[in-house]
Amino acid sequence: MSLAAEILAILVSKGRFSISSLAQRLGINSASLEVEIDRINEDMKFIGQFDDDMVEFNQVSELLCAEKIRAELGVFSDRFILNVVPETGSTNDDLLDVIRSGSAQDRYIRIAENQSAGRGTKGRAWLSIPGGSLTFSILRSISSKDTKKGISTLPLMVGLSIVRSLNAIANIDCQLKWPNDVLFHGKKLAGVLIESVSVSGQHHVVIGVGINICIPKILMNEVDQPIADLYGLGLSIDRNVLLGKIIVEMDGMLERYFTDGFDYFRQEWCQLHAYQNQRVCFVLPDGQKLDGDILDVDAGGALVLRVAGEVKRFISGEIRINV
Repeated sequence: MSLAAEILAILVSKGRFSISSLAQRLGINSASLEVEIDRINEDMKFIGQFDDDMVEFNQVSELLCAEKIRAELGVFSDRFILNVVPETGSTNDDLLDVIRSGSAQDRYIRIAENQSAGRGTKGRAWLSIPGGSLTFSILRSISSKDTKKGISTLPLMVGLSIVRSLNAIANIDCQLKWPNDVLFHGKKLAGVLIESVSVSGQHHVVIGVGINICIPKILMNEVDQPIADLYGLGLSIDRNVLLGKIIVEMDGMLERYFTDGFDYFRQEWCQLHAYQNQRVCFVLPDGQKLDGDILDVDAGGALVLRVAGEVKRFISGEIRINV
């Protein structure tokens, strides 16, 4: 954990400190601590400093509130069970535990101000701080007929619903990256992690979503890929409003998806794919790298590439851009 991340983690979990006591806890001198706080606060005051030499974490956006979110759901509000918590390890893990306990409820939504152990794809940690992220998970119970039709394209559908919502409410031009990332000008703005489990013959999926709202640049620079946040795009959006819009949009799209499949949305998805018809480096799960041209995403969600003159389909791997 970097020094900046450690400072934020301590202040988020432990509350107010004096500069001297926090520096002592971190094993550094007070001057070095103040320099690091200034770096954290470069664009937004994530850490408040007071005349009595005390510092504390500063909530940078409105608190998440179940009542406010429900107000945005309108006539659909009775469909969903909303559970907002100040902190948890992972909202996905929470819902997986609910399923395994036999207490699964369709459209149960777990929303956290802060995740201490949030997960992205490929085992990556998901960056999260209170007010700076929107992290939530939705539990869906899938009927046997829908399971038989296949739900491998569900991550693509969820990504598309997020892009639709962000582009509508924020009036921006987000795009998709196969299979489950949301980009703005090539930088990751949001991600999706879907996990599934069957209990007593009933199939359930947990749809985890993380959206960057306002993240310190010093932390963004530590991530192993370019990332963006809404604040950096000049946007100030009530997270409760945004989440309400996403829930309604996603729910409506999934109802259509379970009826007509991904093929109904495939053309729109491909039009929003940031790397459609582009030359890319494609990294296979075993680390092998292929140079190819992205041609399509098929009805089953496979990425279609032309590699050395041959058309190939891939169900897993990672797109990287040739430079």
